[in-house]
This record gives sequence, structure tokens and C-alpha cells, in this order.
Amino acid sequence: MRAMTRLDNETQALHRFFPQFRIQDPHGARKGVVGRMKTNSGKEYVIWLALGAFPNEAPSMYVVSPKPLRMKDGRPLSVLGPSATMHVLRPDEHGHPQICHYNDVFWHPMVSLYKILMKARLWLEAYEQHLRHGEPIDKYLSHMH
Repeated sequence: MRAMTRLDNETQALHRFFPQFRIQDPHGARKGVVGRMKTNSGKEYVIWLALGAFPNEAPSMYVVSPKPLRMKDGRPLSVLGPSATMHVLRPDEHGHPQICHYNDVFWHPMVSLYKILMKARLWLEAYEQHLRHGEPIDKYLSHMH
């Protein structure tokens, strides 16, 4: 019997806590995690984590649907580029906003995909508050220090 790998452990945790998410292409060039996340309002979003060198590097996390993700004023979120107040980094080549979830200074290989997806969930709830009230996301989420 073979030993459990990190990806096996992550798959089990996803199956238990985020069953709507799956690891795709686990050994290929497009290794990532994709799935739907529903907020308290009932709205669904599709999240993509590009795993790259995970767990040695933090994965990049994007909201890929709905597209384009818009701000309260109607502009696409991606027009901001990186924005500390909205907790986003540079969008990908398709205009999907990248959610800031871990400052590289605080990243370590023991951070799980579960924890990253929990941060996505918090970001989405803060984003929906932005849509309701027009305040930037950093009113609802603090920055890592």
C-alpha cells in the first residue's frame, strides 16, 4: 500500500469540506482546483486556484464566474489591477480578478487548500457587502501584517 501524498490529503479534505471543488490535472501543466462557491445570499461564484508550485508557493486564486465581476459602480473589478482596498492582485490574461489571500511573507507549505478556500469564502462575502453598500472590501477584511 502506498503512502498518502500531500495531494491525496488535500483531495480528502476538499471532498469533506468543499465537495463542490476538485483538483484537476494533478500532474500536468494546468494543475489546479476548481469549483463553485455559494455565498449567504445564494449567489454562486466559480473559483480557480492555479496550484503551480503548491505547497512550496501560494497558489494564485481567481474568480472566473460570473465574468466580468463588477464593482458597485458597474465597472469590471479587473480595471483596478492590483488594489489593496479591494484585496485583489493583478487579474489573469482573461480579466479574472485574482483574490489576495496570503502575503508571501506569511506563506508556509503547511497552509492547506481548505484554508485558502475559506479565505475565498470570506472575500466573496465582503465583495457582496461592497456591492450592497459601496464600501471597499478592506472595510470588511483586514490585511495580514
